[in-house]
Amino acid sequence: MIMKRQNRIAFFNILSVVLLNGISIITGPLFSRMLGTSGYGVLKIYNIWASVVAILFTLQTQGTLVNAKVEYPEAEQKRYQSSVLFLSVLVFLACSAVIGVFIQPVSRLLKLEPLLIGFMLLQAFGTYCVGFLNTKYTYEFKAGRNMVMSLAVTLVNLVLSVVLILQLPQEIKYYGRVAAIATTYALVGIPACILILLRGKTLIHREYWKFCVVLAVPAVFHNLSDLVLGQSDQVMLQQMIDNSAVGCYGYAWQFANILFIIFGALNRTWCPFFFEEMKEGKQDAMMDKTRNFLELFTILACGFILLTPEVYHVYARKDYWSSTGIIPLFVASYYINFLCTFPVNYEYYHKKTKVVAVVTISSSLLNVALNYMLIRMMGMAGAALATALSHGVQLCLHHLYCRKLGRGSYPFPVKVWMKYAAGFFAVMVFVYLTQNTWLLRWSVGAVLGIFELLRIKQRKVLI
Repeated sequence: MIMKRQNRIAFFNILSVVLLNGISIITGPLFSRMLGTSGYGVLKIYNIWASVVAILFTLQTQGTLVNAKVEYPEAEQKRYQSSVLFLSVLVFLACSAVIGVFIQPVSRLLKLEPLLIGFMLLQAFGTYCVGFLNTKYTYEFKAGRNMVMSLAVTLVNLVLSVVLILQLPQEIKYYGRVAAIATTYALVGIPACILILLRGKTLIHREYWKFCVVLAVPAVFHNLSDLVLGQSDQVMLQQMIDNSAVGCYGYAWQFANILFIIFGALNRTWCPFFFEEMKEGKQDAMMDKTRNFLELFTILACGFILLTPEVYHVYARKDYWSSTGIIPLFVASYYINFLCTFPVNYEYYHKKTKVVAVVTISSSLLNVALNYMLIRMMGMAGAALATALSHGVQLCLHHLYCRKLGRGSYPFPVKVWMKYAAGFFAVMVFVYLTQNTWLLRWSVGAVLGIFELLRIKQRKVLI
C-alpha cells in the first residue's frame, strides 16, 4: 500500500508539473512558426522579466510552506498559509504602484512597451498564486488536485494563445501569446488566492510574518540569482547581438528545458519525502529514494542528449538548427543543477537560507562575468558554457558548506553521486564524438532506457 501511494503521488506530481511548465515546450514548434525568430525573442525576454517580477514582488512566501509544516502543528497550517499569502499581496501591490508611477522609465530600461509591463505585472501575480497553490498541494500530498489545476491552466493557455495570435498582424503577434499567458494565470491564480485567504481567516500575524520573512528574504535573493544564473545569457545576447540570436538560443534552451521540467517534477516528488523522513529520522529510507532519484535522472539525461540532434531537427525549423550543438551544454547545466538539489535541500531543512542565497548570488555574478567574456569569444556557445561552469562552482560551494554543516553526518557526500556524474559526462563526450553517427547513439540510448525500465520494475517504485 505504501509503495502504491508513493507511486500515485509521484505520477500525479510529475504529470501536473509537466502540464503546468511543459506547455511552452510542447507548443514550441507552433508558436515559433507563428511568431518568427524576432517575435519569439521578444517573448523570451518578456518572460524573463515576468519571472523577475514574480520573485521580487511577492517574496516567494510559498517557499516557506514546507518549513511551516515542520515548525507548526497541522491545526495552524491554513492560518499560516493565508497570513503569508496576504503579506505577499501587500508587497506586490506596493511594488506595482511604484512601477505604475515610473512606467515610462521602466519601459525604456527594459526595452518593452508599457502595455507589456502591465501584462507582466498581471502574469507575475497570477503565476505566484498558482505556484503557491501548487506548493501547498505538493506538501499536503494532494497530487490529484495539482493535476486538475495544471490541466486547467494548460488547456486555457493553449486555446486562448492560438485565438489571440490569429487575430493580430505578424509584427505584434507576440502580444497574443503574452495576453493569453497573463490572463490564464490571473483567472486561475487570483480566485485560488482569495480561497486560501477565506479558508485561513488570518491576514496579519506577527509571529508567522517574522518566521516567514527570515526564511523568505534570503530565498528571494537565491531565486533571483538563480534566475540570473539561468537567464542572464539571453538578456546579454540581446544586448550584445540581437533578438534573432536570442530567439535561436532561447529555442534550443526551451527544448533542453524539457529535461529540467522532468527534474522539477521528480524533485517535487522526492522533496516532501526527504523532509518528512529527515524529520522522523528515517535516513535509510531517504537514501534509498535518493539513489533511485540519482539513477533515474542520470539515465534520463543521458538518453536525452543521445537522441537530441535528430529530435531537435524535427522539433525546430531550419532557422533554429544553428543552436543544435549547444543543447548538450544546456543539459550539463541542468544536470549539475540537479546535483545541487541535495545540498540545497539539506540547507533548507536546517533553515540555512542565507547560505543558499549567498552561494547563488556569487554564482550568478560569476555567470554574468563569464557571459561577458565568452559571448564575445564564442557567441551562443560561450553563453551556454558560461552557465555550465557557473553551476559547477555553485555545486562545489554548496557541497563544501554542507560537509561543514553536517560534521560527518551529511548524507550526500561525493561518493554518493560521483559515479552517476562521471557516467553522464562520459556520455556527453561520446555524443560530441559521434554527432554524425545517429544509429550508434540511438542504440546506446535504447539500451539505457531498457535497463532503467527493468530496474524500476524490480524495485517497484519510480523513486
